[in-house]
Amino acid sequence: MSQLAVVEGPRVPVMTSVPSDADAPADAETARILRAAWAVLERSHFRSLKIRQVLTASNTSASTFYRSFPSKAHLLLALLADETARGDRLLAVRIAEADSAEGRLRAWLKFNIRTIYRRELAERARLFLDTGLLEELPEEVHRLYGVPGRRLAEVIRDGMADRVFRAGDPVADAAMVGHLMRGLLADGLDGQLAMTEDQALDTASDFVLRALRPASDTREERTLRALS
Repeated sequence: MSQLAVVEGPRVPVMTSVPSDADAPADAETARILRAAWAVLERSHFRSLKIRQVLTASNTSASTFYRSFPSKAHLLLALLADETARGDRLLAVRIAEADSAEGRLRAWLKFNIRTIYRRELAERARLFLDTGLLEELPEEVHRLYGVPGRRLAEVIRDGMADRVFRAGDPVADAAMVGHLMRGLLADGLDGQLAMTEDQALDTASDFVLRALRPASDTREERTLRALS
């Protein structure tokens, strides 16, 4: 189970800065295929994506399709790149809205935990966690899976710079928080997480903050730091 930045709403493929061999297309032909693929997925509630359905929806020939996407996995990868880019942009906005290191960390956790409790987001996550996609294009998929973790590392690094979080390796700390989040997502998407969204967020936030704060950090010290 890996982290995913999934978002709600209809898709119109756009250029993305997320690194991938299947970045969102510049040409209209490929963009039309991706729009059709999103429409097919949304009609099936993200349970099914058949190439013949995409060909019909996009009014595209098989030869044209395979020039853009050598396999179904490459189509899924392009959709994942689009989804990841959109999710990362929205996550950046949510993080920027917070006015403290703790708030930015909580915003990151909330953005990811909500995937479990929003049916549309959960359906999208299950689609992009397809093992066949990972087996066929492992490097490209792992690169996209890592985007939320890099955003978290930035949050932790800034918190360390502000001395809100203890000194350390922000990338390693983000990786450990990522392991926690993947466990929550795995249990939640399998229906094994026996807590509400607020409970999951509060518990995860408390746990991670206790791990990141300086050992001598007290409530009084945090209050004084906030007032300084």
